[in-house]
Amino acid sequence: MHATTDDPLFFEGMHYDLKWRRYTADLPFWARQVKKFGEPVLELACGTGRVSIQLAMLRYRVTGIDPSESLLRDAIRKALRLRLAVEWVNGDIRSFDLKTTFPLVIFPFNSIALLSEPKDLEACFACVKRHLAPQGRFVIDFFNPNLEMLSRDPAKRFPHARYPAPNGTGTVEVTESDAYDAAQQINHVRLFHKFPGTRGELVEETKIRIFFPQELNALLRYNGFLVEEKYGDYDETPFDSQSLRQLIVCSLAS
Repeated sequence: MHATTDDPLFFEGMHYDLKWRRYTADLPFWARQVKKFGEPVLELACGTGRVSIQLAMLRYRVTGIDPSESLLRDAIRKALRLRLAVEWVNGDIRSFDLKTTFPLVIFPFNSIALLSEPKDLEACFACVKRHLAPQGRFVIDFFNPNLEMLSRDPAKRFPHARYPAPNGTGTVEVTESDAYDAAQQINHVRLFHKFPGTRGELVEETKIRIFFPQELNALLRYNGFLVEEKYGDYDETPFDSQSLRQLIVCSLAS
């Protein structure tokens, strides 16, 4: 028997944190961007605060915005435990007004992919422009699409993640199926969570918008941004056809 959750990718903050507990490769990159472009920094789709809290630990001023109340509760709890002053905002990244501007707005760890409709992407970019200081920078982190993954048989499952169960009873095994709609550039992802000691699975379903390299550059230009730099990894090597990631540094177009 399957139980389905409607909170894509993040059905519970504790599980999200355990799943990605070893993913730290991007944190020095974000710290360098703040050092380079200044603070305070606004993080879009901050979730449980993985990036925002790390920046706050470096004594940078940070605001994190996310639409999920449950994820923000976990972020607040962690920040309080560490005695960190982070401003958390429960809000829609397509329609927010914080009454201030930032020298740096960041969009980490593929979160832009959740903006699956063109109108959503344009609304988010419009909000970023209103909140970006005149000489500010907007930095996006998105993977470089893998055609082999997008060609997977949707009837098959593939390994996705393994992490310790929050109650300490064993390991949560997560498998994934992908059904890519090439016409819409939407990957329909199903994540199957098998918990220790249970027969059923919890299934997450979400839509991931796929942005190809030249397309993403063009979308940013169309929405009023100037692409200044594009890196292929967190060490800031130049982007090329072998790059695993698209790390784009933008400013407001004049």
